[in-house]
Amino acid sequence: MSAYSSSTHINNAKRSGADENTSPKHTGITMTLLLAAFAAVAGTSFHFGYASGIMNAPQDVIQAFINESSHRRSQNSHIGEFTITLIFSFAVSVFAVGGIIGGLFGYFITDRFGRKGGMLLNNIVSTIACILMFISKPLYTYELLIIGRFFIGVACGYGSSVAPTYINEISPKQLRGTLGVIFQLGVVLFIFVSQAISLYPILGSESKWHYALGLPIVFSIVQVVSLMFVPESPKYLLLKKDNIEQAEKALKWLRQHSDLQHELDEIRDEEAHQEKSIRWIDLFRTPIVRWALFITIFLQLSQQLSGINAVFYYSTVILQSAGFNKQAAEYANLGLGGANIFVTVLSIFLMDRLGRRLLHLIGIGGMFITSIVLFISLMISSTAVWNKISLIATFLFVAFFAVGPGSIPWLITSELFNQAYRVPASSIAVLVNWSANFAVGLGFKPLFTGVLDKYTFLLFTSFLLVFFVLTFFFVPETKAKTVDEIYTELNAGQVWRRSHAEHCHDRATTYDGNGIGHDNIMALT
Repeated sequence: MSAYSSSTHINNAKRSGADENTSPKHTGITMTLLLAAFAAVAGTSFHFGYASGIMNAPQDVIQAFINESSHRRSQNSHIGEFTITLIFSFAVSVFAVGGIIGGLFGYFITDRFGRKGGMLLNNIVSTIACILMFISKPLYTYELLIIGRFFIGVACGYGSSVAPTYINEISPKQLRGTLGVIFQLGVVLFIFVSQAISLYPILGSESKWHYALGLPIVFSIVQVVSLMFVPESPKYLLLKKDNIEQAEKALKWLRQHSDLQHELDEIRDEEAHQEKSIRWIDLFRTPIVRWALFITIFLQLSQQLSGINAVFYYSTVILQSAGFNKQAAEYANLGLGGANIFVTVLSIFLMDRLGRRLLHLIGIGGMFITSIVLFISLMISSTAVWNKISLIATFLFVAFFAVGPGSIPWLITSELFNQAYRVPASSIAVLVNWSANFAVGLGFKPLFTGVLDKYTFLLFTSFLLVFFVLTFFFVPETKAKTVDEIYTELNAGQVWRRSHAEHCHDRATTYDGNGIGHDNIMALT
């Protein structure tokens, strides 16, 4: 027990019966807070988004490189088209294998070196990855491309755990949702950047594609420089390192004011209720934590098994199957990235207004409907009208993903656990997420171009229906709530009734006669 434990009961007594309005009003977004959030995503979500989209447009060029590399080793060797497709699919999906490894080691690195220290170390891995992918072409060694994709996956796997954790811990409670979307915004922004850069006239040609794969080394440099100016997580400093002086200094820098007592008391309350040393197995021993982990796991699966990565990885192939020529499919793919960015930005303003649960239900429900339309349009792709419908359905599919499943699983994961459980729970979330990512990346193209053909999308449709039902009955609203408040709601049961009642209450009380949201104004002052 730390020195702060003795004051916990006094602080609790002082705050008993108080509502959220008694907390300090200095809980808005500051430039220093934005800088810290940017530093967190620069070398994590930027890499994640870029690596997710960069292999899409130049598929034919990279497959030709694989064939040429094999031929140069032996003039008599010949690998069939199916083998080339399998090697390319493995190069795409090994990214997710690396993500699994990065997620597994994430718990130990983040706990030992801190959030900031872990992100700094992570850039060593991403730099090595970029170099390997770049030199694969001049050396005519496609194995280096695969190894580089594996290492960038390791970096992205760890980054997808540590960055949301860091952003959650530096954010005021009222702004966790808004700032929590920044990680996903970085992902979708750089999916778009990768789609633009990998177009044939830019860096997608036979002589330039390796420059596109080596370019993300810039993200690592930007993050290392940015992290030099931002502090470690105040929660990590106080709860893990027991360093109140550095924690207060970090919090003061982030908030740009000295009225920190209320926020420090909340962190101390969390310390009083947490266990000092938590292992993965401990997540399964406490019933309420086990239940929160179950919610985390199916939310992560709802993101990956929704079919979105099939669209991101192979949208060019999908649109060509719908009747578009290759160039039109590539530019339509670029439009998908733009739509993804637009809706993700829109969700920033909705996240702390409508809440996580409702947005996730809207996203999953919309994807379910549009996946059915997309399937029908692919089956009847011989007419110009249905070609347009398939394009519209694909755009809406991506848009609904951005509304809910794109960012909410990671955000809720960080909100369902206290400091002690958050890192191991995030590691398991990464493991589940990237395992599903790997399965989709490896299996979709062989299924879509072979065994199941266009019926492949019906698999995703059925998954979406299951996830909608699970979300409706089991996922609580976590907006502006402490972990204890969330667990109380879970223990009480009937999450769907309580969440509906809260949503109605928010609509009745959040706005005044002029339609102005008082809570949101307070959060931004």
